[in-house]
Amino acid sequence: MNNIIYFDNSATTSLNEEVFNSMKEFLLLNYSNPSSVYEFSQKSRVMIEKSRENIASYINANKNELFFTSGGTESDNWALVGATLFKGKKSGHIVTTAFEHSAVLESAKFLEKMGFEVTYISPNELGFIYVNDVVDAIRDDTILVSVMYINNEVGTIQDIKEICRMVKEKNPSILFHTDAVQALSEIEIDVKDLNVDLLSISGHKIHAPKGIGALYIKSGIDIENFIFGGSQERSRRAGTENVAGIVGFSKAIDILRKNRGVNVSKRLELRDYFLKKVKENFDFAKINGSLENRHSGNVNISFVGMDKEMLIMSMDFNGICISSGSACSSGSVGNSHVLDSMKLLDSLKESAVRVSFGESNTFEEIDIFISSLKELFN
Repeated sequence: MNNIIYFDNSATTSLNEEVFNSMKEFLLLNYSNPSSVYEFSQKSRVMIEKSRENIASYINANKNELFFTSGGTESDNWALVGATLFKGKKSGHIVTTAFEHSAVLESAKFLEKMGFEVTYISPNELGFIYVNDVVDAIRDDTILVSVMYINNEVGTIQDIKEICRMVKEKNPSILFHTDAVQALSEIEIDVKDLNVDLLSISGHKIHAPKGIGALYIKSGIDIENFIFGGSQERSRRAGTENVAGIVGFSKAIDILRKNRGVNVSKRLELRDYFLKKVKENFDFAKINGSLENRHSGNVNISFVGMDKEMLIMSMDFNGICISSGSACSSGSVGNSHVLDSMKLLDSLKESAVRVSFGESNTFEEIDIFISSLKELFN
């Protein structure tokens, strides 16, 4: 496995060694249940709260506004279902986009089955949502608007601050949620400046372990609990806490706080080098989505005329990991709902793959990738 070239960092990132070392104590030594009353449990309890305060401060939230979850999917589910059905509402209207992560889209579909109406706003061909399309979709019975911050397939960055401002201007009582899972590693997130009510983040996109995330719930916002049981997370999210995961998430935030700007620059250098090599060697390749206002590590590219399943399998045979789309469906090679929503030509959708760089990737790895592609196309 040491020879693997990993270009699927939008799906997940490697576990940082410092993060792993910070977790070991709570996996091997301080393994007690943090809800227990004896002294052995108190260090775990203290570290949970220190981690909460640290992660909350990174997004400019109060620590009491941050609730740990199992990841971005649970956070998205909680935001949508907790604000509607679980609040006792039997009907109402939701606005979201047609190219959200499946965690939002499947929650919306579930709510439709329960009696809610959902409007799905399509992006333009460059991968951006028009603010006016969202605002114009608002009705008198609109409860919630959910627009993702950075798209996980094409990497485009939405103007969440402006969309939220316009939604609140039209109806201040509407709750606004954003899935910021892909945004956490890329841009400075300030929940007070954004003025969002709900925001989802996840650890494994920033070199923390899988299975840990959080939902920001703005103070004063009343959504119903999603998981029932014990009194953990101030009686908002039941279940014994993932102490090691929480500690690892916090350590990853410490590292991100110091290195985010450098990481973005590294990823941009890698992406620009890759695009230069593609242009030199494959004049039939087409980038999907705008390169402006885009995640620095994301390239969604169509090698027109090549079946994407064949391309992914061929690269895998050469030890190179790329995907066909979403992190939660990267093993699938069906057409992407994101590219469908952008109304791209079938020839582009059928040949589209996602290449996503991390700051630890190298130019040499890109050269190997380009050579493998050249062999495939010759």
